Amino acid sequence: MNADGKLAARVVIAGAGFAGLLAASAVAPYFETVTILDKDELPAVPRHRRGVAQDLQVHLLLKGGELALERLMPGVRCAFIAAGAVEIRQNQDVSLWEHDGWHPERDLGYSHLLMSRPAYEHVVRRRVELIGNATIHDRTSIDSLHVECGRLTGLHVTGPSGSRLERGDLIVLAMGRGGQFARHLADAGLPAVPMTELGIDVNYVSARFAKPDRYKGEARFIGCIPRPPDVRYGLVCPIENDEWLITLCGRFGRKPPTDLDGFRDYAAALPIPDIAERLHGAVPIGPLRAYRIGSAVWRHFDRYDGLPQRMIPIGDCVSSFNPTFGQGMSVAAGHAVALSDALAARHAGSRRLDGLADDYLPRVMECSAQAWRLAAIVDMEYPQSRGRRPPDFGRIVDGMAAMRRAAGCHVEVQRLRFEIGNMIKPDSAARRGATARLIAAELLRRP
Repeated sequence: MNADGKLAARVVIAGAGFAGLLAASAVAPYFETVTILDKDELPAVPRHRRGVAQDLQVHLLLKGGELALERLMPGVRCAFIAAGAVEIRQNQDVSLWEHDGWHPERDLGYSHLLMSRPAYEHVVRRRVELIGNATIHDRTSIDSLHVECGRLTGLHVTGPSGSRLERGDLIVLAMGRGGQFARHLADAGLPAVPMTELGIDVNYVSARFAKPDRYKGEARFIGCIPRPPDVRYGLVCPIENDEWLITLCGRFGRKPPTDLDGFRDYAAALPIPDIAERLHGAVPIGPLRAYRIGSAVWRHFDRYDGLPQRMIPIGDCVSSFNPTFGQGMSVAAGHAVALSDALAARHAGSRRLDGLADDYLPRVMECSAQAWRLAAIVDMEYPQSRGRRPPDFGRIVDGMAAMRRAAGCHVEVQRLRFEIGNMIKPDSAARRGATARLIAAELLRRP
């Protein structure tokens, strides 16, 4: 403990995306200085940047993620609203077609804030920039890890002024879902992290649209997710400036077109007309952008013997999912809360930073595990998905179907399904209490 009550002098964070920014908010109370590094030139306004290739696609901040963010950055919800976020009520403002049936439009007592990914990130980055002891350095790439005597003590970086070693008492790695993280571990002579990988082959195309006059002011989220084996789906997300972000998706070689006429035809072929109706007369703001996710990855750091002391992985470095379910930002927020809590416990007990990962990783693995279970089971319903299915996969799928049917009949089950899917409650909540009995009754009436 330093004389001023801080745990240590300096923390260095690799990555100024969502996970890195939330990590900065989590660690700032416990260190004298926080340095965040990113290879991109970070924009002064909300706009696309090269280092987040998928940021022009639909992004959802789940309700659990919003609550975690508010805990890390009190007042951030109001900042999102001031920046133009669209508030939608669950489920009155949601039209969701799932497994060939509509979700009932009931009042579940929750609301969502919807924005584009650049706008979400811009608000959070501005909040970090106001932290007195935090500094963001852009146009600075991470070249390699600096490991000494089993401890990660710094990062070799290259910035506008040349190459240098950025030393820190704690190093947080928030470098995203790409292969850069695994390559840095290998280059440092560290073993590979045990990993679960699921081949999902998701292709999606998105664009921002100006609404036709008849839909001006509409705050409605629309989702079309047909029953497998239909590999097509689509989303309409109202965002800032009274615009839409519309995404069309396909799997396993089925790719939505990137020309406007083909995009509209693809929407018209979906089993509901709602998306095609909104595209009629909508004007794209910029090009239609394609993106592909080949696999979902979960790195099991809790089973990793090679983890250097003082190294903290966060966000997509730990787990990355099918983006359809909007879990990435919310899981990163859950990881950041786990880091904040672990540091607070160390600070309260006047303990050193060595062994911090032992306090942090169990909470992180629990957060990633719930998101993985929710997304992976849906992905595995497609026979083309590559990966090991659990021995009781059929029973799990039957249980999910029973919960869907029970949610159609009972508002309390629909609310619980929302709370689990939005990471407000653990998925184990569906196995106890009155709602569990309603789901079990539906399972016995299996069609």
